[in-house]
Amino acid sequence: MSKDDIKLIFQESLKQVAPEISFEKINLDIPLRDQIEIDSLDLYNIIVSLQKKTGVYIPDSKLAELTNLNELISYVFAQIKT
Repeated sequence: MSKDDIKLIFQESLKQVAPEISFEKINLDIPLRDQIEIDSLDLYNIIVSLQKKTGVYIPDSKLAELTNLNELISYVFAQIKT
C-alpha cells in the first residue's frame, strides 16, 4: 500500500462522514481542524474507517502528535512497512 493509497482511503472516509467537504481544497500540511469545520465525533469516525481499511491502529496519544494529514499518512505508511 502506497502513501497515495492511504490518501485515497482518507479521502473516501472523509466523503462518507462529511460529504459537504471538498478534499481537493484541503492542504495536507496544515492541521485539518484549522481548515474545515468538523466535530470530534466525525473526525473519530474518519480515523476508525482509516484504521479498518488499512489495518493500522492509531492510538489516541499518537493522534494528538499528528498535526496534519501528511503526518497521519506517513505514520500509517510507516506502520504498514514495519
